[in-house]
Amino acid sequence: MMRLANRLVAKAGIDERAQQGAAIVIVAASMVVLLGFAAFSVDFGWLYLNGIRIQHGADAAALAGVVYEPGNQTKAYLEARNSAAENGYNDGAAGTTVTPVDYTDDASAVENQFQLRVTVEDDVNTFFMKLFGIETISMSRSAVAEYVLPLPMGSNLPYFGEDPSDPSRDPHFWANIHGYYTPQSMGDRYSSQCDDDYTGSCAAHLNPERRETVHPGGDTNAAPTSGGYLYGIEVPAGATNLSVGIFDGPFFLGGGDSVLVGDENHGWGTDATHPQGDGPVTWFILYAPDPTPLNTTDNTVLCSVKYDPVTSFADFNGDQRADAGDDQDGDGDLDWEDVEIGYPGGVAALWDTMCGTVFSDGAGVYPLRVVTGNADADPDKGRGLNRYSLRASADGGTPRVYGLGDMAVYVNFSAHTARLNLAEVLPVHAGKDLVIELWDPDSGNDATKIIKPDGTSPACTWSNVAGTQGADVDPCDIHYSTNTFGNDALEIRVHIPEDYTCSADCWWEIEVHYTGNANDTTTWSAHIEGNPVALVE
Repeated sequence: MMRLANRLVAKAGIDERAQQGAAIVIVAASMVVLLGFAAFSVDFGWLYLNGIRIQHGADAAALAGVVYEPGNQTKAYLEARNSAAENGYNDGAAGTTVTPVDYTDDASAVENQFQLRVTVEDDVNTFFMKLFGIETISMSRSAVAEYVLPLPMGSNLPYFGEDPSDPSRDPHFWANIHGYYTPQSMGDRYSSQCDDDYTGSCAAHLNPERRETVHPGGDTNAAPTSGGYLYGIEVPAGATNLSVGIFDGPFFLGGGDSVLVGDENHGWGTDATHPQGDGPVTWFILYAPDPTPLNTTDNTVLCSVKYDPVTSFADFNGDQRADAGDDQDGDGDLDWEDVEIGYPGGVAALWDTMCGTVFSDGAGVYPLRVVTGNADADPDKGRGLNRYSLRASADGGTPRVYGLGDMAVYVNFSAHTARLNLAEVLPVHAGKDLVIELWDPDSGNDATKIIKPDGTSPACTWSNVAGTQGADVDPCDIHYSTNTFGNDALEIRVHIPEDYTCSADCWWEIEVHYTGNANDTTTWSAHIEGNPVALVE
């Protein structure tokens, strides 16, 4: 640099002695400029790094808090600030603020009530900029996260499934769960542990989609911590004294028609190799509410009920079968009127109140797990098809009872066609894809139609796990021959329009058509495609 300065002053016609002094001045001035550029480069790199760190802090805070929206704003904000603090940004510390905002506080900050915006602002110390009087730079970053709850399925009412004690309640299906060693081909996609094996413990024929029943410490007398199906009992704000009822909770040997529940050891009892067995043990476990109902590992167990299998309530003549000999009213059919006559206490006596008490643990979704016990010691006792119903009541508000994301049902009605509640799809899902899966839906069923809340049928595509693809169907009215989807899943995909809206009723329906009376076990699931907790901004 000195040589360059000497050349510059020489060209200017300055004598040699003066040249040296001028060159020093030029070098000194240039060094100040270069050091300034270097200083700003270092500080800008430092600020860029801190911008990334602040953004990560905002991202983490939004993801941590959003799972409590929209039901618990206080908890959402608290967890957002706690997460930001864990990442080094403690709200209220010198130069640091963490500001969560949801739809309730500012509808313009987010798009819907399932989103949370978190802004993290922090004063970042500088290095060389201090020479120019810039001690700190205030930096701010924001993130918006969205929590897509599992879709409620099957019911928008305070009951789930049939209620023969109240004929006005007729949803056309029973809740269903199969015994641990009942094969998946019987229609229960997740509770059945076997793929298609009727003998032994099915160790060589495991259902790859099974949900295993796990008892704490291996104690089969203790309430299971996993397996089966989860239901949501949604209690509105201000409601107290929640009561949960179970209709026909035990496995009752017998049934198997299109009128009664149809609990039976289907396919067994024919010889000594396949003994009748007693049927499965069935557990009902109610948990305290929290914002992540599909994960019960952090929930408090409020009540657990264990039902051992019992002799059929419809076996009035004592032959261990519910058959024509049990026709109490002589009308030629075995139906609920016969139960009313022949069962002590009548049909209403089949309702049990969980733990004989009420629960007041606040508003929210109370998860209810229904699971059949692991019967390793005697697999034949772990088989059977158990159907039941659920209901809920509370003081100061009306609960809802629904399947959480999926449900096994026993479709049961004396007609060719019926509409059933499928899933609640809110307007916040506009522009996304609704994915519906129907497992083993074709036992006598030859058509399925999807219907939106406005009564119209959307366009859709369909496929099965074997890779068979259906052409675009508009409207979504899918016809298929028997056994097309036997022991297989029919996947239906619907794109929800950007302008989709609904008012008080946002329930989509499924219309099923049978060639005769409906008497079919199947498993349905529905979800909005995408990560349930994700950053959207």
